Formats: sequence, structure tokens, C-alpha cells
Amino acid sequence: MNLRDIKTKQKMQAIKTKDTKGNIQHFIKQQTINKHSRKVDKKEEASVKSNPQVQATNKVSVAAKQTLIESKHRTTKFIKQKHHEYKIKSANKKPIIESGHAVQPQRISYISKAKKHVVNKVNASKIKQTTDKVVTQPAVKSTTKVIKTSIEVVKKSVSTLNTLFSFGTGLILLLVVTLFIGTFSVLAQDGGSSSEIVSLSEEVIAYEDTIRKYAKEYDIEDYVSLLQAIMMQESGGKGNDPMQASESGYNTKYPRVPNGITDPEYSIEVGTHTFSDCLKKAKVKDSSDTERIYLALQGYNYGSGYIEWAIRNFGGYSKYNAQQFSDNKKQELNVSGYGDPSYVDHVMRYVGITFRGGTNPNFNNLEAWVTRNPYAQAGLYGQCTWFAWGRFYELYGYDPGFSGDGSSCVKELVSAHPDEFERSSSPKAGAVFSAIGHNHVGIVIAVKDNTITVQEGNLDGITNTFQDAKKDWQTKSYTLDQLRSIYGGVVFANPK
Repeated sequence: MNLRDIKTKQKMQAIKTKDTKGNIQHFIKQQTINKHSRKVDKKEEASVKSNPQVQATNKVSVAAKQTLIESKHRTTKFIKQKHHEYKIKSANKKPIIESGHAVQPQRISYISKAKKHVVNKVNASKIKQTTDKVVTQPAVKSTTKVIKTSIEVVKKSVSTLNTLFSFGTGLILLLVVTLFIGTFSVLAQDGGSSSEIVSLSEEVIAYEDTIRKYAKEYDIEDYVSLLQAIMMQESGGKGNDPMQASESGYNTKYPRVPNGITDPEYSIEVGTHTFSDCLKKAKVKDSSDTERIYLALQGYNYGSGYIEWAIRNFGGYSKYNAQQFSDNKKQELNVSGYGDPSYVDHVMRYVGITFRGGTNPNFNNLEAWVTRNPYAQAGLYGQCTWFAWGRFYELYGYDPGFSGDGSSCVKELVSAHPDEFERSSSPKAGAVFSAIGHNHVGIVIAVKDNTITVQEGNLDGITNTFQDAKKDWQTKSYTLDQLRSIYGGVVFANPK
């Protein structure tokens, strides 16, 4: 990396002016982080703390703000997709909608289900009308402002594609989907796993050779860590059916009932074969294809029918549609429970840093890159600190605790999590590094002999739009001496 690309501790002399239109197309511009909170009138603060209705309203306001950010991202993506479809169909001289009956039944079904789900949620959490009388004026104004801003975002989004107004029923579909997308974001944080790492049991570790044997047989040897994690979630490595594969269609020797398999090795063979099939149906490209891996994992729990359903109705996996599928099945089968809607999170907590570190950033994980990332809230997309915070959250599933300059991230991380991380002059996989001579921070992905592989952002040295920031990072290998030379010395926060 060229030293000219690395920021010094001094303020940058040439910061790129943010493109207002570019930012509108991705997220609403956030105010800069202010470490010193504004002073609040003590009487008003006491009133708020003692008033549960006010606290509830404030929580709704916070959720609404997060919804606004996520809604804009998802709305823009949806509009671009519809505009692309319109261009293709126009080129073939076929109208987008030929009549009021041209809307695809599949999408009508999707909207109906979504609307029903949202209405049920709202009815279940209604607040008495008398609450309005005791809510403080600032809280009402704050919530109202967020709602008004949301409306403006929708207006601006629609106005960018004037051709949509000629679509008739298609426009109504667009507006309905736009409004419901925001609600879905509150009901479930879509986009990826946010689970903390938990160690494998001795029983699961003891099966590693057997798991690797069948993983190689079914050509998924790169996914041994995931298979171990699945076993950990299913049984902890205990019992005669450690992969809980008895009900799989590939079980041809034992009854297809829970715990029907009584041979642990056969259970591993069937479970591995089943997961291999899920990976193929989810069209997973490789071990870095996290979005499709999540789809395959949820398919292992629900059955491969979920994979086809999720792709057909939603384009892939999300926490929301995993919950909806379970709800649909419970109603269809008249049972009280169906599968584990949080299966992906539950499995991924057992996947070690080596496997996770080998994957690329999942920028669809809005928790990591937008809603919980303090640098995103300040509009600092593309900064090395924004990238390191998001990547850490993806790898470990929790807030690293740093919000300052890149050079101070190691210190802040160790201070925030002293039981999990320690300061060191030499790295371990999963470490965060801060540059001593430059204001820079990155993540150590792997360490082999004297070679250190890191992931780092802000290669162009400027603040970007979210779209540009998603491209402004790299995975690169250095020797420890090279890393020290480039950054004027480095210090690491190593996982204990």
C-alpha cells in the first residue's frame, strides 16, 4: 500500500465533498458522532424516566430511525430492480402491466402475507389512546419528524423514476412494498448472523476426522467447520444421531422419525449428504458466499423446500422470511412449533474465526454496516474505522467498543473487553491492529508462519457514499516487518 494513501493523525486536507444525491440513493445522512451528550433539563429527565409510556415512545422513535435507514436502502434496491425489468420489457415492446390482472399472483400473495403479518403485530402491541395525553411534547415531535422524513424519502425515491407513474397497478405495488419493507426491518434485522463465537464441545471435536471423511466424499471439504457447527447445534456431539439426520430423505436404513438413526457414523454421512444438497440448491459458490450459506443452513433445519420458497418469494434468506416460513408451516400443519427460525445465528456462533475470517464482508448485514455501526451513523462510510467496526461485528457478533480514531481502536477494544482481548506486539488470527505512525486500523484474518493476512478499508483515503465504500477495501498479506514499516509500527488487540 502506498504511504500516500494512508491518513496521518492530522486532519485530512482534501476530504471529498459528499454527493447529496449519491447519499440519498443509499441512506439518510446522519449527524456526526458527538462524544459529549447534550445537557438535559433535570426535571424533564426525571419525568421521562418515571414515565413508562414516554420510554416506550422513545423506543419506538429509535426503531423508526433505524427503519428509515434500512427502508431507504431496500427501497432503492427494489426500485432499481423494477426499472431494470421495465427497460428489458420495453425493449421487447411488451407492456409492464397489460391490465389490472397482470400483477403476478406470487407477489400478491407475498403482499397479502406481509400485510397480515404486520397487522397482527400491530394489534398485539396496541397502546391505549390515553397514553397520548401523558407523552411529553419533545418525544411526540421527534417521532413525528421521523415519520415525515420517511414520507419524504419515499417521495424522493419514487420521483427518481418518473416512468413508474405509467405502470398503473405496478405503482401501487411499488408503494405498498416500500411501506412494508420498513416495517419488516423493525420486526426482524435481516441480512446475516450476529452471533458471538462459542467453542465446540469435546464430543464434536472427536468426530472431526469422520466429518472430514464424508465432507471429502460429498465434495464439501471446505465446509468442515460448518458441519461441526451444525452438529454442535443439533446435539452437541451426543447421542446416536449427532447430526439429527433421521428425517432426511437420504436416510434409507433407519426409520425417518426423530432419533431414528442409531449409528453415529451413519448419521454423519446422511447429515453431510443432506447439507451438501442444501448447498447445491442454494447455489453456494464457495465458502465466502455467506448469503447463500445462510440460506443453505436454514434449509438444513427446515428442509430444502424452504430454500426454493425463499428464493422464489424473497430472492434468498432473511431472518424475517425464516420466521414467516415457520409461522406458515405452524398454521398449515396445525402445530405449535416448526423448526428454528434463528437457526443460522445458533449455528454460526460455533463457527471459529478461521472460517469466518476467510469470508468476504457481507454488506447486506445492515446491523454491522449501518444501524449499529457508530461510524455509519456519522456518515463516515469508507473510513478504515467504519470498515474495522463492521468486520469485527460480523466476526464476533458484538460491538467492539471503539468509536475513535483508527490509532486508538486497539486501546479502546482492550478497555471495553479486557476478558476477551489483550494488547500485544505480535498478532493472532482475529486480532484488530492499530497503526502507531498513522491513523489506521484493520483486522487480522490469518497468521501463518511470518505471513499476516489482513482486511482493511479506506484505500482511497476519503469518506465515500455507502455504494463506493463497499468497494474500498482489500484482503492483503504482509510479513510482520512489512506491516510495521508501512504503518510506522503496529499494535494488536489479540483474542485471548
